[in-house]
Amino acid sequence: MKKLIIIGFDGTIANTAPGILYCMNTTALSMGYTPVSHDELYGVIGVSLEQGFMKLYGMKEDEIEYAMNQYSKLYSIKGEEMILIYDGIDDSLKKLKESGFKLAIVTQKNEKFINNMLGVYNYIGELFDTVCATNVELEMTKKDMLLKVCADLDVDPSDALFVGDSYVDAEAAQEAGVEFAAVLYGWGFRKKADAEQYNCREYINTARELGYKLPVIE
Repeated sequence: MKKLIIIGFDGTIANTAPGILYCMNTTALSMGYTPVSHDELYGVIGVSLEQGFMKLYGMKEDEIEYAMNQYSKLYSIKGEEMILIYDGIDDSLKKLKESGFKLAIVTQKNEKFINNMLGVYNYIGELFDTVCATNVELEMTKKDMLLKVCADLDVDPSDALFVGDSYVDAEAAQEAGVEFAAVLYGWGFRKKADAEQYNCREYINTARELGYKLPVIE
């Protein structure tokens, strides 16, 4: 049985797409760019916010710092209010914890934002042994983050499983030597066929499935 379950936040624990899209569009509009639709957001699932601004709106590199600052100010007010915890995720996390797993979150969301959110939803946050998020003072890829939580919790990567909802998550898991389980209810993989190329150990259709599908993976 695996010893550590590492879980992504966006699209796996919570649906944060409405808040992210609102804040990105509002920021872009203030800079003279045309807002994008929700479906266009699928094109930047899992990438960094900087890359998202460039890909979605065609922003130039010298505009990104301003966009990031504006986005951060807005997200701290509006984005965090629009978060939707997936139904059943709390019960699943409790079952995983009761089954003896160590639990960790790996996310490219800003460290300040994720700490604020877990502070609000402390019944979820208290179940995790560690959280690794984006720190502006440290440049870490998602692969680096996966390896860091394994090291912090003294678990070999081969004894860990990463649960995520995008190709970025799947590729990071492969690079880190961590097995991967694909979430199909989030806003990354839109269908099972999108994830099958990544040699997934499991496919998760609902947040409630996490609690009984993962404990049987050896």
